[in-house]
Amino acid sequence: VKVLESKKIELPKKLAKRYPAYELYLYGEGSYAEEHKILPLTGIPVLFLPGNAGSYKQVRSIGSIALRKAEDIDFKYHFDFFSVNFNEELVALYGGSLQKQTKFVHECIKTILKLYKGQEFAPKSVAIIGHSMGGLVARALLTLKNFKHDLINLLITQATPHVAPVMPLDRFITDFYTTVNNYWILNARHINLTTLSVAGGFRDYQVRSGLTFLPKLSHHTSALSVVSSAVPKTWVSTDHLSIVWCKQLQLTTVRAFFDLIDADTKQITQNSKKKLSVLSHHFIRHPSKHFEENPAIISDLTGI
Repeated sequence: VKVLESKKIELPKKLAKRYPAYELYLYGEGSYAEEHKILPLTGIPVLFLPGNAGSYKQVRSIGSIALRKAEDIDFKYHFDFFSVNFNEELVALYGGSLQKQTKFVHECIKTILKLYKGQEFAPKSVAIIGHSMGGLVARALLTLKNFKHDLINLLITQATPHVAPVMPLDRFITDFYTTVNNYWILNARHINLTTLSVAGGFRDYQVRSGLTFLPKLSHHTSALSVVSSAVPKTWVSTDHLSIVWCKQLQLTTVRAFFDLIDADTKQITQNSKKKLSVLSHHFIRHPSKHFEENPAIISDLTGI
C-alpha cells in the first residue's frame, strides 16, 4: 500500500511570520516520501498553484502519475512536485489577496531552489502549473519589481480566466487583471516564458473557454492556448475542478514534462523552440508516436 504523505517545507521565520496563513508542501508517497524526508533534493522542481478555494492537495493527481512514470524509467529522471497552501482563499470573489499570494509564491520559488543547493544538477528555475486563479497569480509574478524572469522555465495553466475576471466584484480584482495584462502586452517582446493555457471546454460552466485564451498581443511566439476536448489522447471536456484530476489530461502533461528534459542538465530544457515543439506535439498535433526533435520527413518504403 502506497502511503500518501506531503512534507511541509520549513519556511524562513521572517516569511512564516509575514504570511502566517500560507504554507509550502512537497508531495510524496511510499518510498519516495520516505527518501525525501532528508534534503537536499535531486529531481526537477514543479510548483502547483491552486485556484479559488482550491486545496494544495490537488497536486496529488499529477504528482502520482509523474511518480509512476519515473518508476517506469528506474528514476533516471524524476520530478519533485511542490504545492502552495493558500488556505483555500476565495480570490475569485475578493481580489484583495491576489497580490499577497503572488509575493508569497515568489518567496516559495526561492525557497524551493535552495533545497537543491550543492547538487551536481541543481535547477536554476521551476516549472509552474496553475489551476484557475493560480494561473493568473503565476503570470502576475512577472509584474513584481524584483522578480527575475528566468526563475520560471515553463507555465501551464488549467482553466485560468486570463482575459478578464469571471465576476468583477471589486476594484482589487479588476486592477490586478489590468496590471497583469497590460504588463504582458507592453513587454511581449521581452517575455520569453513558454506558456500553455488549457481550457475545460463546454463542461466548464465557471470559466468559459473564451476567457482562457492568452491575449494574442501579450506574447511574441511562446504561447499556446488549447481546449481539453481538442487535446490528442484526451478528447474530453472537463468541468472546472475535474481538469485538475482528469487522468487523460494529466498523462499528456506528464509525457510532455518528460520530453522536455535536457539530457545534459537533467533539468527542463532552456531551448524555447524545443519547449514549443514538445507542447505542440503533445497538446495539438500528436502523430501517435514518440516526440522526435528532428523527425524524418521522408520515409523509406522497403519491400515494395
